[in-house]
Amino acid sequence: MMKRKIAVLSMFFTAMLFCVSCQTKQTVQNDAIEKEFVKPEKITILTNSFKPKEEGLNAFLQKYKDMTGIDLAFSDFDSKSYYEKVIISIACEEDIDVYEVGGIYYPNFAAYDLLWDMTDTYEKSSIKDNLDNLYVDALRINGRLYGFPTNKGNGTVTYVRKDILDELGIKEPDNYDEFYQMLVSFKNYKEGFIPITAAGLLNSESPFDLYLREFYQNAKPDIYFDGKAYVDGMTEPEMREALERMKKAYNEGLIDPNIATNKTSDCRDSLFNGNVGCFNYWAGSWARTLNEKIEETLPESGYYVTPLKPIKETQYIERPPIALVIPKVCKNPEGVFKYLIEFSHDSGEGEMLFTQGVEGFHWQLDADGNGSIIQSENKISNSWFTPELTFTNFKNPIKIDPKVVPSLELFKENSSMAPVPTTSKKVGGIITDLDTTRREIIEEIVTTDMTIDEGLEDYNRRASKLVERILNDLNSNQ
Repeated sequence: MMKRKIAVLSMFFTAMLFCVSCQTKQTVQNDAIEKEFVKPEKITILTNSFKPKEEGLNAFLQKYKDMTGIDLAFSDFDSKSYYEKVIISIACEEDIDVYEVGGIYYPNFAAYDLLWDMTDTYEKSSIKDNLDNLYVDALRINGRLYGFPTNKGNGTVTYVRKDILDELGIKEPDNYDEFYQMLVSFKNYKEGFIPITAAGLLNSESPFDLYLREFYQNAKPDIYFDGKAYVDGMTEPEMREALERMKKAYNEGLIDPNIATNKTSDCRDSLFNGNVGCFNYWAGSWARTLNEKIEETLPESGYYVTPLKPIKETQYIERPPIALVIPKVCKNPEGVFKYLIEFSHDSGEGEMLFTQGVEGFHWQLDADGNGSIIQSENKISNSWFTPELTFTNFKNPIKIDPKVVPSLELFKENSSMAPVPTTSKKVGGIITDLDTTRREIIEEIVTTDMTIDEGLEDYNRRASKLVERILNDLNSNQ
């Protein structure tokens, strides 16, 4: 997976060079376009989170046209190569009006001046005062807005085997010492039991420290702004402390021995089979899904998981939202914003369509105005956006599943927003190289006989020149 991500990013920078070389002509053409609002006849979208069956998609598209008079189209792609498709599409200036992007791709596209700046249009829009601007502001880059959130960013919480805690008479941990002792109790619970698992010692993308919050605490294994300047979190004292906690726990058998090679599916399977005590995973619908899968796998077990409040030394992390972006070459960006982004976040009928689908096909109302989903294999329970993650004043007539709510409320009360990943046109490629080096060093320190001093010395040897170039560029552009 990591090699594939590197290959994708290499393609990104090659494509960007091509894109920049042919952009002068297009910029002149755009400047000549009269900047007045024009209703689009058609809007074409590329997204990897809207995958309904054909019948459901057709109902959605027809309803959108009935409401707006506009044809909406979703570009086809292989779901396993989504970002390859996005990169090639933007580089070749394909006729796509809206892309859905996240992670490092969003700031990279902005750094290469490929995205339409929607700041002024948003400030004048009808939706600005009817939503939580925390989530819009989370996507600002140097104060400017190049993308708009689909939903809240959401994040992960630590799910724990509550039945074992009750059986052993252990209270939910309040601090790291109690968390550590809980893991020790899990290790002794039965032979081969895994106290805590995760898909890697680092998340596959920023925020990298998402899944092991109790160990990382206030360490940040990334380039970040400390309030005065950009710094390399790997060389900060908090990172050494985090490595000490992880290495000690790993050596004592408290962390899954396969953590460095795990996929999330491996972790989930171990949890479903009753072999894991703790697993940090997404708040919201996954709280329901994890327990439902456990019940399917071991229906007579009586065990279940529940989200923990974060220990006092840390908070959970909310990732920046997935962004809807409009390419700079779009001929009518204001119209696309008005009829796609603004319409889908209007806190009313437009947002209802984009979160729940079509009335009478996807959902229905009873005589008292209470909504319910119409269940069918050929339909979709929601249309594109996740209703429980709305950040507008939208009043959903369909009640959110109560199994989903507690983890979301706990997360909201105990989390902070991560910044958009740091990048620039000059250093975007080598930041990817640095991420790879960082991951390899952390894995070696935690899972082998390498000492922390040896590992950090090796990191300095391999990465210091990259870090120097990155920090010089970022700090000179503040």
